[in-house]
Amino acid sequence: MRDLEFFTIQLEQLKAQENIIFPFHLYVYNPQNERNSIFLHANSPLTKDKLEFLVFIVGKGGEAAISINQKKTFLADRNIKESEIEALQEVPEHEFIARREKRLKEREKKTETKGKFHFKEALSNASKDDNYLPLIRETRDEALTFDYTVSHTVSLASYLAEKLLTEDNYINRITALAFQLAKGCSMNDPTALGDLLCASLMSHLGHTQMNLLYSQKAQLEMSDKERREYKKHPGLTQHLLKKSGLIISERCNKIIYQHHERFDGGGYPEFKQGQFIEPLSLVLGAAAHIMEYTSGKITGSPVAMVSVIKNLKEKNLTPGLELEFGDTIYESLIYLLDTNKEASDDLAA
Repeated sequence: MRDLEFFTIQLEQLKAQENIIFPFHLYVYNPQNERNSIFLHANSPLTKDKLEFLVFIVGKGGEAAISINQKKTFLADRNIKESEIEALQEVPEHEFIARREKRLKEREKKTETKGKFHFKEALSNASKDDNYLPLIRETRDEALTFDYTVSHTVSLASYLAEKLLTEDNYINRITALAFQLAKGCSMNDPTALGDLLCASLMSHLGHTQMNLLYSQKAQLEMSDKERREYKKHPGLTQHLLKKSGLIISERCNKIIYQHHERFDGGGYPEFKQGQFIEPLSLVLGAAAHIMEYTSGKITGSPVAMVSVIKNLKEKNLTPGLELEFGDTIYESLIYLLDTNKEASDDLAA
């Protein structure tokens, strides 16, 4: 980002000539380190060597610059109007910036009229009514307020959220749950959330490169051979993304590849343990596993969320149910899933 305490000028506007003396300091801007350095002090002659070196610098991509504090002195001395200096003109606000500002105001107004969003309540209603659209829309609305300038992946996350998080489907449920679970674990940084959102939407792309049977058959009903083939999908996803040329952050790529790793080393594809696993991979893994289990993709039969809550809380060794997501995620998961009095009553019965 350029230093706002300086403005660049064209060499022609400087009207430089040998042995001229300027009543202002002359700086040069280096685009490689984005810094302005003093080149010639005020009231010092611009020697032939200095002039030739200045021309050389500008020819290599550098620029002559003036301190904003000496703007009036420069304009008067060079007899130039401010409107002739491009760097002094107000840059029109980019449409993306204006759009983000509008969305931020809309969210603020929504919060004032409807109250603050509560994930626990939203998840309770979603699981009870089997309708996750409000949770998905909330995730979409927040992602649309991401600052586009933070990183390429954050910008991509905002775009994908706008285009894809518009309906209630399996992948969008995982994405919304992972996003909100990460926030529940105090992973609120927009860069982290952007990486996680992109990874959530892309993590199952590898399924498209496998036998369709593996996406339809319950995991507990797979043969050893089928299970080995199924476990290749994180690598297949990575391969597809690499071939596509899509640019994503290294962390986003790692989340995708590691989302089936488990804290105790019992996951795949590399059997990583604890601190060697990207934390956001465990968040996505937890969200995806819950949705897989409740939808029947693991056991072959859908399972009520309240039953999953009970088994998670009591750490029951129910076939196919995984618990090893690390203490922070596990505790947050229990707290966030145990959402209402109805669930508590069912658990007590």
